[in-house]
Amino acid sequence: MSEPIIYKPKDLIWAKMKGFTPWPSMIVEPPEEMLHQPRRNVPCKCVFFFGSRNYAWIEEHNIKPFEGPYKDELMRPNKPNSFKLALQEILAYIDNPVDIDAEIKAASVASAPNYTSDADFDKIRDGLETADSTNDLGEPPKPPKKQTKAKSRAKSSISATKSAAAAAKRRGSASKASESKRKRVESEATEATSSRRRVNADALSHIGSFSRRNMSSTVALLDRPIISRPEAQAIDMNVRSATLSERDITPSNLTFGFLGLGIMGSTIVKDLICTGHKVVVWNRTMSKCKPFAEAGAEVKETPMDVVDAADITFCCVSDPKASKDLVFGNCGVLQGKDLNNKAYVEMSTIDPETSQDIAEGIAQCGGRYLEVQIHGTRQEAEDGMLIILAGGDRTVFEECHSCFKTIAKNTFFLGDVGNACKVNLILQTILGVSLVGFSEALALADRFSISLKDIIDIFELTSMKSQLLLEKGKEMAKGDFNPQQPLMHMQKDLRLVLGMAENLDQSMPVTAITNEVFKHTKRLGYSEHDSSAVFVRSRF
Repeated sequence: MSEPIIYKPKDLIWAKMKGFTPWPSMIVEPPEEMLHQPRRNVPCKCVFFFGSRNYAWIEEHNIKPFEGPYKDELMRPNKPNSFKLALQEILAYIDNPVDIDAEIKAASVASAPNYTSDADFDKIRDGLETADSTNDLGEPPKPPKKQTKAKSRAKSSISATKSAAAAAKRRGSASKASESKRKRVESEATEATSSRRRVNADALSHIGSFSRRNMSSTVALLDRPIISRPEAQAIDMNVRSATLSERDITPSNLTFGFLGLGIMGSTIVKDLICTGHKVVVWNRTMSKCKPFAEAGAEVKETPMDVVDAADITFCCVSDPKASKDLVFGNCGVLQGKDLNNKAYVEMSTIDPETSQDIAEGIAQCGGRYLEVQIHGTRQEAEDGMLIILAGGDRTVFEECHSCFKTIAKNTFFLGDVGNACKVNLILQTILGVSLVGFSEALALADRFSISLKDIIDIFELTSMKSQLLLEKGKEMAKGDFNPQQPLMHMQKDLRLVLGMAENLDQSMPVTAITNEVFKHTKRLGYSEHDSSAVFVRSRF
């Protein structure tokens, strides 16, 4: 059996952290914040990671010498870019260690004049001093007093309490007196126990504060992209897709209102204007209306003004609450209005109950209601390749024929109000679950250092291929999460699905887990990015 290797500072090594490939590293004296980090009760070394330049405590059995039989295997070419950067840095360090040594020395607590080693720290923690130290009188320190008597008193008190409590119960005495006595004795026992390991605060004063470690030095090898809010894509009214240009569309003579100019709404309005429809628009942020006004749309100040000016009003906003606010809220669609000869089309992704509520409100004011769910991405909207799912008033559906022909490749009328919402949420469930499964598979490939491009190319040749997953996979591989369908909207749809299932006592455990994955990705800061950003959570 070979003798164990004794590692010392400045030894170059391969350090294996759980969940990561062995990394080019170096044994170093720990920075101050590392002293306060919890460690497992096994021999550990403080390690400096090249590339990321982070620190961590690594168990000695997870450390191997940099030069040795493992080197060729661990330097395989199919490694992520972050690993290649670290490898370049350690090779550069071998040739010229000056800069990195200076950085490590500046961060090392060992460079401090009053540096205290781990052994010294343990002695101070236990109320002891070093063997060669003396007290204020120049005498050697006395051995610490044993705490056995205090411990014995605590045990005796607890035992006495239990006996007293049992006797009181048999006699039927008041429980309040027993409870008060029990708490008093337990407090004494806790005080006696805690006195066994008192910290000498004066001796610790030179080590530094015990505040939380500096988060900027967080031990991590997570090569996450820098999270920034995706830039809003300006709408270009002069560009029209080739697919849409080829269609023979005769615009309706009706005036169409549109409430909401978000990612999907702005694209639909652009298509309607380009095909000659007369459009009246409103948006909560009025500056978004400017390019449409320049293209010929009329802009109104409130939703009820749009309803007044239009024959049919579309609404496309972010969630059920926003939809209800536009209908029932201040200056909303129903604000003191007579909707005779008016129609309202709800295009927001909402639950069936919200759609029913809006339908009842519109009907009570004499209006007609059509529920329309649009299935597809922003690019599909620009190309006029959406799928339209409708339910409600059939006459309104027919009057919107020219609009639907502009933005969709297929339309389906599904009968009563609520049916379109149900079908759309079912489709969103399939999409959300598929995205999470696909992202986890690609994350596994990435951990194996297998090219994601190769995986996607092979996937495209199989019977499992899906055009949507192929596009999302390419976005994941590039780290390009430009919002086609924002992640927060996908998570909202999954939440609506689970609410709908709850009302039916329908078990959906996979969907519930998928929803949690999207929620976690939102917490990582990817709410406004594309739903393909779920790959970030799967990878890290």
